[in-house]
Amino acid sequence: MIKITFGALNIELHDADLSLVNTKLNAILRGLQASREREVTMSVEMDALQAAVTRNTTLDGSMIELLNGIAAQLLATAGDRAAALALAGELNAKSDALAAAVAANTPATPPA
Repeated sequence: MIKITFGALNIELHDADLSLVNTKLNAILRGLQASREREVTMSVEMDALQAAVTRNTTLDGSMIELLNGIAAQLLATAGDRAAALALAGELNAKSDALAAAVAANTPATPPA
């Protein structure tokens, strides 16, 4: 038998009660462990989400800079046919490289 006292509260546990208390404590510990594992999983998923947001934000900024640069280059070639044709060739090459990079980094669509 075990006696537990919390201030005015006195609890006496007999051998049969100890088995039940042990079973319940083990269940609580398993629940806490499962909760901790879910917390770690959520943390890893949140880190992955944050990384994706950062990549996307960086990509958006790069695309805006690219478009602004193209606009400036087009304005600079106004009236100069040779410069405009050279710029068109450069833009086509960059467009092809960008399309290849997008295709290479796009996951295959899973079958429905």
